Amino acid sequence: MTMDLLAPPRDAAADDNDDVYLRRGDAVELLGKFLVVESRCRKPMGYVFSEPGVPQVEHPIASKDIKAWHAAGKLTFVSHDEFGLPIGVRENLRRSLRAFSMPEKREIVRRLRYCRALDDLGRDFSRSQVSLQPVCDRIASERGDAGPHDWSSVYRWWRIWARAGRDPRALCPNTAKRGNRDRKLAAYQIRAMREAIESDYLRRHRPNATTALKACNALIVKALGGTEKARAVVAEMARNEDPAKRSPFPSIKAFRAECRRISRVVRTARRKGPDAARQEMFPVGAGPVVERAFQRVEADFKYLRLFVVDEKTKMPLGTPYLMAVIDCYSGCIAGFDIGFDPPSYVSTARALKHVIGFKDMSAFGKDEDGEPLIRNAYPLNGVPFRFFVDNDQAFHSSSFIHSARALGCHVDYIPPSQSWKKGRIERFWGTVQECFLDMFPGKVLRYGDDRARDYKPEDDAVISLSQLRLFVTKAIVDVHHQGVDEWSGERRIDLWTRSAEMDPPRRVRAHDDLVELVGAYEERKAERRGIRLFGLRYNSSDLARYRAGFEKDPRVEIRYDPQNIEHVLLIDHAKGFTLRVPCTRPDYVRDLSLHQHKVIQRRAKDRSPEGIIRMGALTMAKAELFKLGESMLKVRKGGGRLTKVAHFLGIGREVLDLMSRRFEDAEQSAGPLDLSDEAVHDPEDDRQARTDESLVDTFRDGPDRKPKPKAKPRTPRPKAKPAASSKQPETAPPAEAASTPVPPKPAPSRTPGARRKMKVIYDD
Repeated sequence: MTMDLLAPPRDAAADDNDDVYLRRGDAVELLGKFLVVESRCRKPMGYVFSEPGVPQVEHPIASKDIKAWHAAGKLTFVSHDEFGLPIGVRENLRRSLRAFSMPEKREIVRRLRYCRALDDLGRDFSRSQVSLQPVCDRIASERGDAGPHDWSSVYRWWRIWARAGRDPRALCPNTAKRGNRDRKLAAYQIRAMREAIESDYLRRHRPNATTALKACNALIVKALGGTEKARAVVAEMARNEDPAKRSPFPSIKAFRAECRRISRVVRTARRKGPDAARQEMFPVGAGPVVERAFQRVEADFKYLRLFVVDEKTKMPLGTPYLMAVIDCYSGCIAGFDIGFDPPSYVSTARALKHVIGFKDMSAFGKDEDGEPLIRNAYPLNGVPFRFFVDNDQAFHSSSFIHSARALGCHVDYIPPSQSWKKGRIERFWGTVQECFLDMFPGKVLRYGDDRARDYKPEDDAVISLSQLRLFVTKAIVDVHHQGVDEWSGERRIDLWTRSAEMDPPRRVRAHDDLVELVGAYEERKAERRGIRLFGLRYNSSDLARYRAGFEKDPRVEIRYDPQNIEHVLLIDHAKGFTLRVPCTRPDYVRDLSLHQHKVIQRRAKDRSPEGIIRMGALTMAKAELFKLGESMLKVRKGGGRLTKVAHFLGIGREVLDLMSRRFEDAEQSAGPLDLSDEAVHDPEDDRQARTDESLVDTFRDGPDRKPKPKAKPRTPRPKAKPAASSKQPETAPPAEAASTPVPPKPAPSRTPGARRKMKVIYDD
């Protein structure tokens, strides 16, 4: 009869209460069979038992069945009467059967046969050689056992087995306890080894045992009284008959054994550091308890070790970056972003938009059979409660902190070198690299995998960035979300759907533009000439009306889209409104990102010896760079990567929101663009600012408002004459002023080989 055929009595009352408390290693006897508790189980709710006589066979038994069998008198609990048993037997009785090795299990089964044969002789069998030796020989011949089976040894096994409650674990041999445990080395040798281990082995540069043994030998020579006395001792000990005592110096094997005597925690902490010791030795728990969707999300960046190519020319561009946000409750990916932007708030903002917004899979189109490429829905959207991120610079930026505050999210930073505290996203990175991207050619091998450097991934790349985005989306929606969560045993998307139905995620608060919530953050002063940002000016008549309500020019909160700097958003939380302010150079900033603007600034600055760059030079530098980048994608010279070119051209870029374009003013676009931090004295900007201020006179505090005293006229400082300008001045200068030579501005002294210091301070 097997355990699967055992069933509780039918008249036993059903009881689902799990009130049977057993420890691992406890034993029961059920219908003559001896069973040992191995572990708890949930299906059914009870315990897993092993049968000592049948190795590698386990039986799950429910707690209600244990109570029913015990009430029917078919199950009894075997007590552990360990008093008087040898130390090795007591230690074995505390071990689970899983802890025994296969040789030990085979020896237990072999001895158990002899003990049961003696038990079959009856209660008062004769304890003599004449009665027991034939029984032992019979069992050995039946089983073909060539092992020791002397009657005295078998009787000793039976006696220990009977005193231990007939527990088979008491029959395990304790051969590992045999032998002399005394140290065979002299006191000075042990002291020298310990000092060498402390001073030369437990070091952060991790010297090997051979190096530390040399220091140990030097200490032994010193302990023997010097080199001459040490030679005499060596010559005297060489005549010793015991090989272990023929030299005062320990062998490398003995020294390594002494190194292993040190605690593993101390050895790891001293040689590899406290973080490695904590990660290797500290226990790993079950992780944080998450009770609903979007209660806890983890975000991180990943460098994808895969080369991608250009969509048209098939030239290799480089390796992109992936940012993902994972829901810790269901394991679903709440949002992600793929692009050439390195880890920064630009990619973080795109990922935030993907998390909180609705996701339409119909944009990916259909296949040849008319079926959608993405077959399942992507229902994840909403605002998470808590973000868990590492200490990347992008997550410590003011833009990310203010965006989380605007969304109502709490940001928690994981301590350095403790990546296991956000294990969900770290585990997902392994899935991405090993399961999603491993099939594509162009994979970048890890350092050391290709020592000969024979493989060039850029020559083998075939997938473009748009194809990679499609593949990652399909892998997430149709594969990862449909997979089974290893913790709950249910599909990940089912966990999310059920939790969202019971406790829906928070929706985004009311806003006029999504950039208001997830755009990059800056704080600037609203002046008469507008808001100065990135060396550009943002101004409008609405901004002039807004400034009319303040006695002084206010400092305001600015939000902008790093992927499109055509306009900025002025946020006033006190008054509860958002003001859209366009750039005064719309022809230049149209469809221009912040990264492109900075690159164009550097190129125009290198060509301008002065601190002022005219708009024509900046526009020309923009056209040259875009034309150069497109030509580099068609023909590549040398073996350099085109990642920076793809980053500049914005390949694969997705804007945060659709933005309407404003009108163009050709008169404004003809003037110079000042990139310095000093006050800008531009007649055109002054004239436009006076026009804007004339529109706000009706918004003053009434007719009783006292007029401001007239400002004293100030002499304007001389300005450098432009090199060339097609626009004529409104009034001709006096003849005396025209004939008076203006002394040229002395050029600043420069150290040979040093770069010219730029006046403009770019905002990160």
